[in-house]
Amino acid sequence: MDGDLVPKTGLKVKPVAIAGVRLRPLTPAPDLRGSLCEIHRDSWELAARPVQWDFINTRRHVLRGVHVHRLRVDYIVVVGGRATIGLADLRRDGPSFRRGMTLQAEGEAPQVLIIPPGVAHGIYAHDPVTYLYGLSAYYDGVDQAGCRFDDPDLDIDWPSRAPILLPRDADLPDFATLLRQFEAAGGVPRRS
Repeated sequence: MDGDLVPKTGLKVKPVAIAGVRLRPLTPAPDLRGSLCEIHRDSWELAARPVQWDFINTRRHVLRGVHVHRLRVDYIVVVGGRATIGLADLRRDGPSFRRGMTLQAEGEAPQVLIIPPGVAHGIYAHDPVTYLYGLSAYYDGVDQAGCRFDDPDLDIDWPSRAPILLPRDADLPDFATLLRQFEAAGGVPRRS
């Protein structure tokens, strides 16, 4: 699965501590008007192309997540503000199973974060944050599960112990329950 996200041409990415997660630094082109920054090119030939893009505004101290998908790849580009993105690997057969980590993202230093299926993720807004959220499959609510952001088994060091949460995120089960549910649903399907 890890190799499925490695671009074939033209896209320089940096691997991170969780297998298959990639960061692609973006290069703004500034001029006297401001700047322009490319976030996607078809020539980058990603194995899982985004088919839907969402524009998300998040208030200060809000945490969205933690959510995981069995089938789809997510793309996150913070375009304004500063966020901490927490990641945890639920893929039992992978080299980074149960590893958690955080990444910092901000609009002043844009990058594309590519999250493969089976990696749980959440986003905490230090400031008001605006980001683009790409999906490799149309959102239908079916390919989504989650767990409490503060479960110690996630191994994610969030910057806040009491963020603002939607009730549906506050009521999510613990990590062990999510892992059982994820595996009972088949985990990440293997590609032939």
